[in-house]
Order: sequence, then structure tokens, then C-alpha cells
Amino acid sequence: MKKPHILWLCRLLVLTLLFGVGMTSAASAQESFAASAQEYFAQSKSSQTAGEAQQLISDQNPLPYAVEYPVIGNDAIDAQVKAAAMQLVSDYQTLYADAQAAAAEVSRPKQAAYLMASYTSFQTEEGLYNVVFQETYGEAGSETSFTKYHVFVYDLSTGEPFTWEDLFRPSYQEKAADYVTSYFAADEDTACRLFGGTQALSAERGWYDSFAVSDSDIVFYFDKYSILPASCGAPTVIVPRDVFSGSYLTDPEEVEPEQPAADSQNSSRIIDPNKPMVALTFDDGPSRGATNRILDTLEKYGVVATFFDVGYRVESYPEVVQREKALGCEIGSHSYDHKDFTTLTAAQIQADHNKTNAVFQKVLGETPTLFRPPYGSYNATVRQNSPYAIVTWSVDTLDWKSRNADSVLAEIRKEGSLDGKVVLMHGIYDSTAQAVEQLVPSLLEQGYQLVTVSEMIQYRLGETPAQGKVYQYSDFR
Repeated sequence: MKKPHILWLCRLLVLTLLFGVGMTSAASAQESFAASAQEYFAQSKSSQTAGEAQQLISDQNPLPYAVEYPVIGNDAIDAQVKAAAMQLVSDYQTLYADAQAAAAEVSRPKQAAYLMASYTSFQTEEGLYNVVFQETYGEAGSETSFTKYHVFVYDLSTGEPFTWEDLFRPSYQEKAADYVTSYFAADEDTACRLFGGTQALSAERGWYDSFAVSDSDIVFYFDKYSILPASCGAPTVIVPRDVFSGSYLTDPEEVEPEQPAADSQNSSRIIDPNKPMVALTFDDGPSRGATNRILDTLEKYGVVATFFDVGYRVESYPEVVQREKALGCEIGSHSYDHKDFTTLTAAQIQADHNKTNAVFQKVLGETPTLFRPPYGSYNATVRQNSPYAIVTWSVDTLDWKSRNADSVLAEIRKEGSLDGKVVLMHGIYDSTAQAVEQLVPSLLEQGYQLVTVSEMIQYRLGETPAQGKVYQYSDFR
């Protein structure tokens, strides 16, 4: 599938910025958006070999969208494909409606956004019908865009979806993982930039559920930020079908092979316990702007941090939290909506943790092991009813108060040595992101290793974070 051309993307960013701040002629803006949509759709025309294109277009400010999907004449399949296209719109509207509400909370202007989605479609001689949506979305005026694939395979004879389990023997997933790993490892530059190294592409990681089937190949799709830095885009890997020699459909007599334990996200990082180390932490996020800017810096220098994220923001910005994880960062809980836990009953504390855990499980497929209570406040009731280790900090940058990058850096410099310390910042301020852009290279030049909080506890205290235990100022000095 062809990737959207950078020229139309730049044009779209300018266009949606105009939608956000107003134009002399609304009609002109609508015509420009419609033209950009058709330009975007044109990029995929040559790869739409099955079905007739239908379009969903709205130029309404501040959430315009343009989505294209195919109709093939099979009522059951067409209904599912249209529902998938409409779901893209619904998810986009929900995401940016929440983002605008969050902006309003801090008296910031609403951001115009955009969604463009088109598709590749084809079918095989076996009667498998493939639809691959590629969506690109983001905020006007931001250099960060997100590209995601949504891949659907259907059996034309039954109208039912085909999954990996329907198509392949269990061992085929191992063969796919071996081929994809070799593909990326063959390029030294790509191999060294994989998040978690080539071990991260092992079969049990779940990367191989997004695939399409042609008569000669299997195509695997990887979202932008999922396995490689943003500069690598959203890669696809084409695997010849003869790699999966033998019967193509599932062999019921084959037994699922035992899978090895998954490697750590940080397996490719080496920490020297004898060298100075510092843990940068960010509360109250994620946010689409500031958090992504912080992550850009971490990605640029190949370092990690710990993010104590708030549940309702994780729901609003799931792709940002997924990027935190993809970059090998540690993600802890900061409650669902930032209540002072010392004012809550045991039942209320437990309910908040359960609600927050459900959000993390949905977005990341796992729950946190660390908890930073809002305001750093805790008491015996909080300790007894928290299913995590409780973590505070030893260096407070007061970034929430100053909203000034120079002031943040000055507070850090006042501490002198940062070895063994945990630095508190917040992932929702542009001024903090600006400070981090100066702070990270400075720390590296001074010889510091940037570690997660759990790594700090491991290497400085010689233990694994324990449930209900508080790790506080005196532990990180």
C-alpha cells in the first residue's frame, strides 16, 4: 500500500490550522478540505482492486474528516466494512472531543484536528477478501501525526471474518516472527533502532495479528511508533507464502508449541550499577502535545523515564501511552482523576484503583506496579488499600508553579548531584517539555544513566518494588 505523500500532509496541517483559527471565507476552507481529501484518496486508487469506493466526508470545524471504504456486493461483509469505517470516525471524534475538553480545563484554545483514511482492497483465488484501512490523524499546527492500520480479512463464501487462527497452523506464527525478525535485522540501522531489540519481534508479542493475504504473500502491518522510531514511519513486511510450507489452513492435529517467556521492554539497555543514575518522572499525563514532545527527546537520545499517568487521560490519549511503552518507558498509576487519596475511604480507594487498572489493561494489556498518589499524599489507609508499590520523589522541580523552562532547570541544578535521585516533573506543560530538551543531553554529558524508578529501586536499594511499601524522599538521596 502506498503511503500518503508528505506534500498533501503539509497542506492538510495548514488547512486544519486555518479551520481552527478562522478564515475569511468558510466556503473556501470547505473547498480546500474537500480537495485535500480527494488528493489523499487518490494515493490509494491503484491498490483498490476489489469493491467500489464510498466516501464519508465532513468539513465541519473543528473536527473535519474524510474516510473512504469499499463496497463489494456482499451484504454481510459490506455491513462490517462500513461499520469499521464509521468506527474510525467515532473513535476520532471521541478522542479529540476529550482533548478539547482537557484544553478548556486549562483555558487553552481548542485545537483543530483532522482525520484522513483510505484503503487497499484485494481478494485471493481462495476467495479471501482483504480490506486494509490506513488512517492518518493529528492536530493542526503539530508536527506529530499518527498512522494506524486496520486490517480485515473475510471469507467471501460465508461472509465471516478470517483470523490468524483460522488461516494458519500454530507453528506458522513462529515462522512469520523468524522472517520478520530477519528482515529488520538485515539492516544494521533498523536493527539497532528496534524498540527492545529484535527480541521484541518474537511471536508471543502479538505483532502478527495485523496481516493481509494475497495469492503469493502475507503482508504484516506495523503502526507508526509501535516497533520503530517515528522517522521510520509505519512499516510493512511482505512474507512469501512459501515460507509457510505445507497445508495453508489450520491443521487441527498440530499442537500449539510452548512459548518462551517474553523479554523485558528494556532488555537491550545495559545499566552499570557503579555509575551515577537518575530517574526522571512525569505526572498528570498523558497529553498529546507536551508528552509527545518529551517522548521525542527521550527517543532522540535513546533514554527512558517513568510516567505516572492519570486514568481519564489514558482513555483520552491511548496512543500516547502506547508510545511511552513502545519506547521502553515505565508507566505507573497516578489515580483515575487526581483526587487526594487521604480524603477517601478504603472502599473509594479500591474503586479508584480498580477503575484505573481497567483502563490500563484495555490500553496496554497490563496493569501498573507503581503508584504515585496525587499530591504525594498518603496515609495508612492508602497504603493498606493500594495494590502497588507507592512512590514519591526526592527532587521537586516546581514546574507546575513556574511554567518556565529556565526555572525548572534552575531547581534541578540547585540539587547538586542527582545520583540516586528521583526527579518530579509533569507531562502536561510545554515549558516542561522545553526544559527536558535541554536537561536530557546535559545529564548524559555529565555521565548520568537515565533509569526508571523500578530500576533505581533495584540498583540502589537492591530490591523489587513491593506492594504497599512506600519509597520516598529518604530512599532516593
